[in-house]
Amino acid sequence: MRIIRYDGAGVRRLAFHGELDLATADLVDVHVREALTDPLPRRLVLDVAALTFCDSAGIDALLNARTTAESRAVAFQVTGARGIVRRSMAATGVLSLLTSP
Repeated sequence: MRIIRYDGAGVRRLAFHGELDLATADLVDVHVREALTDPLPRRLVLDVAALTFCDSAGIDALLNARTTAESRAVAFQVTGARGIVRRSMAATGVLSLLTSP
């Protein structure tokens, strides 16, 4: 999996490409912690539009990212969920939790 960081005015966006699974889930934590460094953004957006797969370890990594952002008072949102990634989020009951602004 590849993660690309984009910085904007008060917003940091991490764009995920590839598969988010047990083998790559640790990368999410590393990149989220790096994105939440000083100066803190007001908002962290994880763009998963280019993910081709997301298993339960990936879902857990996204939930942990949300917790990490919120512990620093940073708004959090996952965007671009579609296909199997969206279905995985919906089936596990976290779609609205992760995608609501």
